[in-house]
Amino acid sequence: MEDLKKEGKIRYYGVSVETDDQGKFVLENTKASSLQVIVNVLRQKPVKEMIALAKEKNVGILARVPLASGLLTGKYTKDSVFPENDHRNFNRDGAAFNVGETFGGLPFDKAIELVEKIKWIGDEHGGLASASLKWLLQQDGITAVIPGFKSIQQADSNLASLTAKPFRPEELERISDFYWQEVHDYIRGAY
Repeated sequence: MEDLKKEGKIRYYGVSVETDDQGKFVLENTKASSLQVIVNVLRQKPVKEMIALAKEKNVGILARVPLASGLLTGKYTKDSVFPENDHRNFNRDGAAFNVGETFGGLPFDKAIELVEKIKWIGDEHGGLASASLKWLLQQDGITAVIPGFKSIQQADSNLASLTAKPFRPEELERISDFYWQEVHDYIRGAY
């Protein structure tokens, strides 16, 4: 990629990573302009080191899987069933690719329990999905968030995060504490 930059064929390039170790490797061994990283309210570990390092090196961070495969919309229950061709069905336990890609690496049933505990963030911040995206937008070092959508309503909900009420410092601390005390130890896969 660096050769292509020198030849004037590209100006910038980015790398999509699954784990903190991969992200740190890219940051320490390439001149990538951006990293696409799995990070969300239920997967906060990258914020502490990798995203801080990216900020130091002036590398942009694109937050992917920002709604934890839809968990942070609050619309799923333990009884939810996903279509056969949906990774939330066939990769639930990492059978097809890194388990960290699906539900941010959390076992589905545990994730549903954890979402119930974090739903409070939506109360003053435009609903759970909007609040989850707002949290990401408030993280120092995150350049952009790339949520998916399947309808105009979902796109509008995603955009509402831009004008949602910001989290107060004590709320941000509570969300961080929730992750490190109740979520972190349940994340599966190399992350």
